[in-house]
Parts: sequence; structure tokens; C-alpha cells
Amino acid sequence: SGGGGQQRSAAASASSGSQDNDGEEDKGVKLGLGDFIFYSILVGRATKDSSGDFNVILACFIAIVIGLCLTVILLAWLRKALPALPFSIAFGLVFYFATAKVITPFTNDLISAQVFI
Repeated sequence: SGGGGQQRSAAASASSGSQDNDGEEDKGVKLGLGDFIFYSILVGRATKDSSGDFNVILACFIAIVIGLCLTVILLAWLRKALPALPFSIAFGLVFYFATAKVITPFTNDLISAQVFI
């Protein structure tokens, strides 16, 4: 009967160890599939509306990555759950309109005047 108690305690510690490992897997940053769908829609819409202007597409992509980095930094700093979409979508929209309405016309004017920077 003494050996059975040791076996049960060893089994209990093994099962609690596996629960600890499961808890460690739950820690970290998780993004849902919906987040990636919205990012894809933004870049796809930028591609369609800008007639394939690579500057606009690249600006949207970079803005989404900057927003994700900002979200991860805030997650580490605040240590609480945050939505992943607001910063990335906000930066994406700002970069999209800035590039499509300001930067692209400016570069087109420079090209037509043959001014090289």
C-alpha cells in the first residue's frame, strides 16, 4: 500500500506538470483569422483603387506591420488583452490616403518635370 501512494503522487505531479506546460502555451500573442482578413482586404482594396501603384501598396503593407508592432509593444507594456485591428487599420488608412492623394501626385509631377531627387 506504501508503493501505491508513491505511484499516485508521481502520476499527480506528472499530470500537474502537463497542465503547467499547457498554461505556458496559452501565454503569448494570438491573432485571429479575422484580423488577417481585414489586413488583406485593405491591401487588396489599395491595389484595386490605385491601379496597381506599387508605392500605395507598399505603404499600406508597411503601415499594417507598424500597427502590429505597436500593438505588440503595447501588449508587452500594458500586459492585458488588446484588439489587433485598430492601430494597423488606422495606420493603413492614413498611409493609403497620404500616398494616393499626396505622394503619388507629387512624384508624378516631379517625373513629368524631369526633376530627380
